Amino acid sequence: MAEVVVLYPVERVTLDPARLSSLCRVFGMPEAERILCRGMTEIALQMTALVRLYNSGDVEGFGRGLARLGRLADHTGFTGLSQAAGGVADCLGAPPRWHCDTTALAATWARLMRLAAHAMSSAGGLRGLSG
Repeated sequence: MAEVVVLYPVERVTLDPARLSSLCRVFGMPEAERILCRGMTEIALQMTALVRLYNSGDVEGFGRGLARLGRLADHTGFTGLSQAAGGVADCLGAPPRWHCDTTALAATWARLMRLAAHAMSSAGGLRGLSG
């Protein structure tokens, strides 16, 4: 009989320091903080929409939502989250045929959900950056 091994993935989502530095340099610290908080709110809303689209089987809407999440995460400086969204999109394939490896899709989607949850829980630490 085969032994089942349970894996406990450990992966952190971090804010790209270069992105944060760029936002602060261009907009100043208070405005950079507002941009990051607004971006995190948009990411949370997009993740909620993605869950609904995934559960309903709306592959086209899900694909568009992943692209939007990737852009939001990249703009906000969560490059790992952006790359994870791209990985899920890669598993969907491309329209119009959407050749999808369902096992890979489920695994990459679960990873994206974990990373997004971690990003949301760490978002509270972004408040007060401006002192």
